[in-house]
Amino acid sequence: TKEMQCMMCELIQPIAKNCKNCNIEMARYFCKVCNLFDDLQDGKSIYHCPFCNVCRKGKGLGQDFFHCMKCNSCVSLVMGPHECHGKKSSMESECPVCKEFMFDSETPLKTLPCGHLMHTSCFETYTRHYYTCPLCRKSLGDFTVYFRMLDAILADEQKKTSRTKNADKKDVPDDDDDDDEKQKKQRVKCNDCLEVTMADFHFVYHACGKCRSYNTVVWNE
Repeated sequence: TKEMQCMMCELIQPIAKNCKNCNIEMARYFCKVCNLFDDLQDGKSIYHCPFCNVCRKGKGLGQDFFHCMKCNSCVSLVMGPHECHGKKSSMESECPVCKEFMFDSETPLKTLPCGHLMHTSCFETYTRHYYTCPLCRKSLGDFTVYFRMLDAILADEQKKTSRTKNADKKDVPDDDDDDDEKQKKQRVKCNDCLEVTMADFHFVYHACGKCRSYNTVVWNE
């Protein structure tokens, strides 16, 4: 688009913020690169990123956004520090939650600890129910306190089970005890450190033998 028409004087003219005939302002915000007009209603702000070469919602670079040159992304400063992982953190992909193409999106982005990106609004909704990245399944934060709480719960559960078994152990042959010991272990892979280790068998929780994370899956490969 190279021309516009003023709605007041009806003059067709090159695109600009003000009409060259009656000097009326077309909109409160005008970008001559994107040819974007906006009245900035509801208190919103818009800035043009010279590196993305598009206009985005926000106060501007260095205020509530910054542009990472490594992954070529405009990242919100409101959602914490940006840990860049290069192309893995690129905006040129879909949000893993809502599937909107993030480079053209008006919604601010959040960088996950694993390096993947998602919309800040999607992150807030997603983390109400899940604590792992939807792409790589790594933990979205430090869950050490929660994992140690699970350690205490399982240890207490194991004590109660041992007392019950010891009470009924008198009539059980030693060979059956050896078989029970083998069945108490489960091979698991940790989504956080990616190690495959042996963990105590449980119908829900399996702790990684290396980093003690419970973000694991049963591994049969």
